[in-house]
Amino acid sequence: MKHSILVVDDDELLLGFMEEILTKEGFKVHAFESPVKATEYLEKNSVDLVITDVKMNEMTGDEVLANVKKNYPDTGVIMITGFGNINHAVRALHKGAFDYMTKPFKAKEILYRVNRYFNADPEERDKKPKSVAHSPREDKKGDLVSPVDNSDETENKFIGNDPQIKKLMRIIPQIARNTAPVLIQGESGTGKEVFAHQIHVNSNRAQGPYIKINCANLPSELVESTLFGHLEGSFTGATSDRQGAFDAAEGGTLLLDEITEIKLNVQAKLLRVLQENEFYRVGSQEPVKADVRILATSNRNIAEAISEKQFREDLYYRLNVFPVEIPPLRDRKTDIPVLANYFVEHYSTKYGLEKKELSEELLNHLVQQEWRGNVRELNNKIHRGIILAQDSDKITMEHINHEMFSSVDDNLNKEVLATDLPLMSIEDMELQLIQKALEHTQGNQKKAAKLLGISDRTIRNKLKNLEEDED
Repeated sequence: MKHSILVVDDDELLLGFMEEILTKEGFKVHAFESPVKATEYLEKNSVDLVITDVKMNEMTGDEVLANVKKNYPDTGVIMITGFGNINHAVRALHKGAFDYMTKPFKAKEILYRVNRYFNADPEERDKKPKSVAHSPREDKKGDLVSPVDNSDETENKFIGNDPQIKKLMRIIPQIARNTAPVLIQGESGTGKEVFAHQIHVNSNRAQGPYIKINCANLPSELVESTLFGHLEGSFTGATSDRQGAFDAAEGGTLLLDEITEIKLNVQAKLLRVLQENEFYRVGSQEPVKADVRILATSNRNIAEAISEKQFREDLYYRLNVFPVEIPPLRDRKTDIPVLANYFVEHYSTKYGLEKKELSEELLNHLVQQEWRGNVRELNNKIHRGIILAQDSDKITMEHINHEMFSSVDDNLNKEVLATDLPLMSIEDMELQLIQKALEHTQGNQKKAAKLLGISDRTIRNKLKNLEEDED
């Protein structure tokens, strides 16, 4: 008897990919782009397993999960997302999801997850999943933590023919064969996380956990608890003991992404880990030994951060055993064709499409661009081109710069440069430009900073100074 699977994802290409793969494997598949229609189907039909995306317009994956667990308790749920993080993985699994995986994934990975569900004893299906690659893992004391966010950046290889890149590639094995900290610097989107991931997979810790913490995205009050864990009652909301990222990374590697965003008091505790190989959970006086290799990244000028008393100089020297700097894409333009063709192959394979190539006109256009968003921006452009050119064997300018995409950012740059500003100080002019950028990005400081070519910390400092002057 064939097992029946209901798949819900509003990404049409990915939905088709999953439907094809699972059908070929012998499963009876019911695929829906609309989660509302999927739940309506469930009211009249029985299925064995639901695979649902997390972020959808009509309903969230969490709502789908809640509906299934309430009304169809014998039906399993696997959640997939391109926005995976530790907290959501924990919540999903404790709410009854059997497994949780992040995009992109290969055919063999989703088949492994599905078969693991059907091969498990019914009693086991309600238990927490065991440690597997690219999924939340169960640590020694039962707390669930998510490993590195499996975005395209960490799935892609660190590649290029530029002499600077070749030099970096040559030193990866040497850096990987020890446990010393590594500090990786470079602009946003240059591939710092890719380089860090390569260090881990080439090390003798490759079979151990690889945990990534994005320090810039964590609320300041949760950074210490996320890193070191906490005891029940140690602060408001701490309703139970919880282990942190250092526990999760035991025997493996911990990547602290954008480490310069961590506050000074937590930096001091990180310094202790590097010096003593031990840490304290929030609310505890008992040291915990840490067998963890630390990798750190930053897109900031660290010398500037130190001079502004925003980053500890002693922590910098502890981390800077192997200083690595990833050059921006504009400084290695010979790598643009190499990377572009790699992304073409990557996404063609991901979506099960026939082999494609870039037109000569498009390739020349790509090489001439400045790529302020670096490799990540190029990746996104090619991803777009693959999707729009799925019925063609050649990706052209029209597929990349399609009229359906807004040029609002380019227009804003022109507006900013062309604005007739009255005579004013440079400081006032800066504030006016920041205000325009924030209006355009609806208050998103990170997007405004990228638009203006400055750091979001610079924006925060400018606005803080303005508030102090007004007071």
